[in-house]
Amino acid sequence: MSRSVIWIFALMAAGFAGRAISDDTQIQWERIQLDSAFRAEGVTVADFNQDGRPDIVNGEAWYEAPGERTLFASGLWTMRSLRAEGIRRYVDDNAYSNSFALWPYDVSGDGWMDVIVIGFPGVPCHWFENPQGKPGPWNQFEIWRSVGGESPQFGDLNGDGQPELVITSEPEQMIGYLEIPDSKKAKTRWVFHPVNGEKIGGLAKPFYHGLGIGDLNRDGRPDLLLPAGWWEQPAKIDDAPWTFHQHVLNQNGEGNSHAAADLYTDDLDGDGDNDILMSSAHAHGVWWFENRGSGKFIQHEIDSTFSQTHALQYHDINGDGVKDLITGKRYYAHGSKGDPDPLGEVVMIWYEVRKGVKSTPQFIRHKIEAGTDTGIGTQFYVGDINGDQLPDIALSNKKGTNLLIQKRGSAAEWQSTIDSWRSDFCPEWANENRKRQVKLHR
Repeated sequence: MSRSVIWIFALMAAGFAGRAISDDTQIQWERIQLDSAFRAEGVTVADFNQDGRPDIVNGEAWYEAPGERTLFASGLWTMRSLRAEGIRRYVDDNAYSNSFALWPYDVSGDGWMDVIVIGFPGVPCHWFENPQGKPGPWNQFEIWRSVGGESPQFGDLNGDGQPELVITSEPEQMIGYLEIPDSKKAKTRWVFHPVNGEKIGGLAKPFYHGLGIGDLNRDGRPDLLLPAGWWEQPAKIDDAPWTFHQHVLNQNGEGNSHAAADLYTDDLDGDGDNDILMSSAHAHGVWWFENRGSGKFIQHEIDSTFSQTHALQYHDINGDGVKDLITGKRYYAHGSKGDPDPLGEVVMIWYEVRKGVKSTPQFIRHKIEAGTDTGIGTQFYVGDINGDQLPDIALSNKKGTNLLIQKRGSAAEWQSTIDSWRSDFCPEWANENRKRQVKLHR
């Protein structure tokens, strides 16, 4: 390749790089509707039939991805039953499903992905055993007798390398976690490990709002977070209670905390301590709470233009190395006449987070146009679904079961143009690129 060609290419690439940074339209989204019926308000993604393609499950049904990649965006996914009673649908106005949250995990240890399902707050939860490619229904086994809280969590809380199911249990007025047992014991009730020393009363009610896992004190160990306080994980986990620290997450730090959804921790303002991110389950509000020490948090509003942000995710959407906030409006959380603005536009939003050093963080609001009229339920999924290494979104709620696939529109087009230039002017690069593509799609 001549130096003049290299110089021309460098100028074009530099112009493209500058444009990509300033072009707000480089991230686009495509909606794929798998099902228009109200089946569930939770959803997750995993390869359930071992064909190498991710499938979608919402607690009533699982949707098998089509065999041809060209059909991926068609919505022609095969819906298959999960439960013995078949695939149910529910009335969207003032009715509830039997799936609030769920997660994939090989509980049986047979190499096939099973599903853990929280059906409804305050009732027993179950896991469903994958029938290994045979027709359903999937066998159902009780995990625990009473699962409280509307934002249960599934993550590695105790540092043993595998996730735990984090819940409250009202009969005992406890908060704690359920470890996934050995596969030989998985079909019996799991063991609950409480972290509280005293009964927690209303914090263990089935419909308590707000729960998260995060290292609030930055000691390297995850803690349990609620809008009303947090339990500090000790250096050694045994049967001793964790230390509870009370706080009040609302506009003035007094009285009752906001009714929230998922909670996350991060040092948003670069001052060396962790702050809290939170959203409103039934009213208006997405917030970050500035950690001022000694249990004091100052509320900062991120957005209040829509209500019922009943689930919140924290992922790096744009690939800049900083996690972003993703949420939306839960459609008819309490029906068409309950909660503020129940008939408002059903939106999906992601907030680009920009941090500084000892400075106020910025939250750049991006409306996902393709997500209009989809919205969130009580849980949704963010991760790469179509294999292009970009985070996508899976939703199941009263607007049906939908996917929002991320597209890098203008950036992808420019990259294609640049690759074409490289192929024309540098055959050696073209050969190496072909090898990379072959390896990538094996």
